[in-house]
Amino acid sequence: MSVGTAAGGFDALVEAADGAARRLGIPGFAQIGYGRFRPRALEWAAFLPHPELLARLAQRPLVVCHGGAGIVGEALRAGCRVVCVPRRQGTSRHHPSNDQRAFVAALAARFPVRVCEDPADLESILRCAWSESAEDPPPLPRSDVPEIVAAFLRRTAAPPDQ
Repeated sequence: MSVGTAAGGFDALVEAADGAARRLGIPGFAQIGYGRFRPRALEWAAFLPHPELLARLAQRPLVVCHGGAGIVGEALRAGCRVVCVPRRQGTSRHHPSNDQRAFVAALAARFPVRVCEDPADLESILRCAWSESAEDPPPLPRSDVPEIVAAFLRRTAAPPDQ
């Protein structure tokens, strides 16, 4: 699980994930960021170097995270099932992404992402998601970006010198 880099951490999520992992017997790792709660059932670190984070994602069928675009994207690319618990803090000019609910709802409409609005509900959502994680990874929507680039290059490339 990962909570991002918010200054105050996301202790409610870390604590809920730790308790759910203990009660459900699910092993795991938590990147707890700047939070104060220290997991007892999950292995943890404040932050991981990016290559180590990617390596851990590649070994996990399921990721629980806040609603940050970076971690959600990395988890989906790694073929993980994703449960997002969006932060719901006030936004400001300096912290425009503190309320992640709208972003996570948009992700869930397009990608295989489960939304958990309240950390207190995480255990029941994890129970379902964990049983599904044994199945094949969820398919990602197909992107047409490669075709768009190829068509552009065909139209604009100069013919080869003969």
